[in-house]
Amino acid sequence: MSMSTIELARHLEMLDESPEKMMFGKLLTELSGMSEERVQSAARQVPISGLCELIYQFNKVIKDLRGERVLELAQEIADEGISSEELREYLVQRNG
Repeated sequence: MSMSTIELARHLEMLDESPEKMMFGKLLTELSGMSEERVQSAARQVPISGLCELIYQFNKVIKDLRGERVLELAQEIADEGISSEELREYLVQRNG
């Protein structure tokens, strides 16, 4: 039984520290460092449904990572003794 690329990616996603997942991550990292032309050329080999699924999954990860980073920053700011109100005032002054 053969799996589609998306099915394989989903399967690998379930395996936390498997060599396959690590290699998949390295592949994505390499792809992110390639030129626009190379990425587009590779993307043209993927069906539209596959590209849409990748975009959906990447957007979910981006949202999660941004949320994690916001929590980290909030904790760092709190550890510095800066209140959320002080930060809000600073941002209003800076952008106003």
